[in-house]
Amino acid sequence: MIRKVLCVDDDTISLTISQLLLKRTGFAAEVDTAIDGSEALEYFEKLFAEDPDPVGNAPELILLDINMPVMNGWEFLEEYNPRYAEKLSNTHIIILSSTIDPEDFALAKQYPVVQQFISKPLSIENLEELKATAFMRKYFS
Repeated sequence: MIRKVLCVDDDTISLTISQLLLKRTGFAAEVDTAIDGSEALEYFEKLFAEDPDPVGNAPELILLDINMPVMNGWEFLEEYNPRYAEKLSNTHIIILSSTIDPEDFALAKQYPVVQQFISKPLSIENLEELKATAFMRKYFS
């Protein structure tokens, strides 16, 4: 089981579904949420400013939507990468989006921290596929 997941999505219904699914399937013990990229960055700023062990208490997984107002997923990644990616090497990002734009899939591959791109809505099948990936196996063996 993953200790902590951060879901970043402006759609409150998607956030609620993801939160419930992650907890009820035993995929994650704790699920934090942010409604856009700027709130997600504030989450990490607060973590590093206030937590005595920010690396140990950071989420192991971020489920990131890309189409959001205020700060979208790409803008979040542009800020997150230089500030936190190296410090939080055990935090992986999964893009969870309804996009079908091939440019989005290509752009995701330019970010080493992005491990996978899955289509909304989050499902039990998606979670089972994630459990089988190399970077997630250690949490579910």
